[in-house]
Amino acid sequence: MLLVAVTGCRKLDENPANFISPENFYRTRSDAIAAVTAAYAPVRNNGFVTRNYAILGEITTDNMFPLPNNNDRVQLDNYVHTPTNGILRETWTNFYQGIAYANNVIDRVPAINMDENLRARLVGEAQFLRAFYYFHLVRLFGDLPLVTKALKSLAELDYPKRSPKADVYQVIIDDLKAAENVLPPTYSGADRGRATKGAASAFLASVYLTLKQYQLAADKAAEVMAPASGFGYGLWDDYADVFDIKNEFGKEAIFDAQFVSGPAGQGGNLIAFFAQENNSVGGRGFGSFQPTQELYDAFQVNDKRKAIFFTKGTDNKYYCNKWIDADAKTENQSDNNYPLMRYATVVLTFAEAYNEVHTPVDDNDAYKAINSIRQRAGLPLFAGLTQDQLRDSILNERRLELCFEGERWFDLVRTGLLESTLKAKGTANIKPYHILFPVPQFEIDLNQNLKPQNTGYPD
Repeated sequence: MLLVAVTGCRKLDENPANFISPENFYRTRSDAIAAVTAAYAPVRNNGFVTRNYAILGEITTDNMFPLPNNNDRVQLDNYVHTPTNGILRETWTNFYQGIAYANNVIDRVPAINMDENLRARLVGEAQFLRAFYYFHLVRLFGDLPLVTKALKSLAELDYPKRSPKADVYQVIIDDLKAAENVLPPTYSGADRGRATKGAASAFLASVYLTLKQYQLAADKAAEVMAPASGFGYGLWDDYADVFDIKNEFGKEAIFDAQFVSGPAGQGGNLIAFFAQENNSVGGRGFGSFQPTQELYDAFQVNDKRKAIFFTKGTDNKYYCNKWIDADAKTENQSDNNYPLMRYATVVLTFAEAYNEVHTPVDDNDAYKAINSIRQRAGLPLFAGLTQDQLRDSILNERRLELCFEGERWFDLVRTGLLESTLKAKGTANIKPYHILFPVPQFEIDLNQNLKPQNTGYPD
């Protein structure tokens, strides 16, 4: 202990001989590309193989429940989580790491002498990513430390306070608008999967919907859906094609957490978490994330999605079947991407936003949007609904269409239905303050300026 105390008092050497300083790194085109590549990493590192998207977006709702072998997940499922929950800390740390990477690109890459168009695109990708990370954080935790500058030296290190949500959303909107102006509509070859203009527009529509700026949300979603946009998005006719690995970068994919099978260790393993425990999928199924029977029963018998989205295990229970890689025989070998924004999401965003600003008339644009989803599912088309009925129908359609994709908790919070929905389905501990998660205690211990803690949680 004495040795630790003594060495802990030594002055930190900011110029170690074997360290490449930021000033020496951000010099070339290759440096710029490498820096942006690093900024993408936290997209897929949100929990091991992106699992925190499903944990926080689905297990906390009426869609899924966890295998009772992980206390952090069980806490979240039962709404008895505390600021010491490891999943919350992991998510906060990961996304702020992504913000730091993005800030480095935004601040340093503009000074690199390189092709102007490529330089502008790379900065635009970083702006998109910073907005992506902040959009997740602000919805999960509320007011946030707003860090938009790269740390140049330890002398600049400070302990930021939490900024109001409105300020965070303004940065998100500004970043997405800036990204829209410079990102291309499509990529080819190895660049497929990078942030596009369409991805920036799609997330901007979601931001506006979250803020209840419905006309802006409808207009932005309409831009993404317009054939003249040049994005080439659309709905696959067959649901099997939506999640087929060969269509990973197809017309319904807008932005994914990406995985590539093979010896390089870039494969995914999320399918194992969704598969039945000890199932052969991905080497061995973990059974960690299980659909509720109520969700399965919510699908009509003739809904084409039911057979694609679910599979029955040997235990006679149903499991998620959206992401299956028949070639994945060992852990971390799956080639499946995890969708973070797909075209169907935009269609449903448009339907919801349009319905909020227009009185329903049969076959108006809101009806056309949601009915395009229902038609593909083989379901009767909606007609003759009141505005309230159509609103409820669109939210239910989002639940069915996007189940297991990390959207449900955000939808219930956004519509003010989290507490009432979960209480009605047996979650006894849900309280009004659970529309936010607590700031991780680890972060507060490091930075007392993060106080006060979110309402309802121990300070």
